[in-house]
Amino acid sequence: MKPFLSVLLETLPLVALFVGTSMFSLYIGAFAAILSSAVLIFAHYAKDKSILYFPLFSTLISVLFLAVAFITEETIFIKIQSSLFNISFAGILIFGWARNYPVMKLFFGRQFRLTHETWMKLSIRWGLFFVCLAIANEAAWRTFDDEGWVNIKVFVLAPATALFMASQIPLTLKGRVSKLSSEG
Repeated sequence: MKPFLSVLLETLPLVALFVGTSMFSLYIGAFAAILSSAVLIFAHYAKDKSILYFPLFSTLISVLFLAVAFITEETIFIKIQSSLFNISFAGILIFGWARNYPVMKLFFGRQFRLTHETWMKLSIRWGLFFVCLAIANEAAWRTFDDEGWVNIKVFVLAPATALFMASQIPLTLKGRVSKLSSEG
């Protein structure tokens, strides 16, 4: 059930963003994405009595940026939220990597038991990938209108993220710690 929930948490808000923007406006699309995320987070809590901190944090940041966009009547705040989130997370991961502290383990240590070396490799790889996502998002919102930006986000950046995630599976499998080992 957890992999299915993870896929839903990633794709349902993107679908809501795409549909809402296509049918109405970027404001409606962003609101629909936030609403779908909130429903999934709440459903997970109701079922498992545990909080999904990363999706919750991301959703709360999205609410803040949507509120600012609505108040200022500037959709740029919806679009730059992805850049700021990605570059901030990249900075945290890379800083942790530079200090030999795998921040990825804080977020995913309950799901995966990996060696320190594997956590470090994943941290730097994801950190650099988030830098690339931030740069791509900046290029997209500066080049395209609202609908074009949503299309890039949904049909280019989301699949690129899924492919990158899949490309990390061999490292993750190779770096697993057995239950008998105390490392991780």
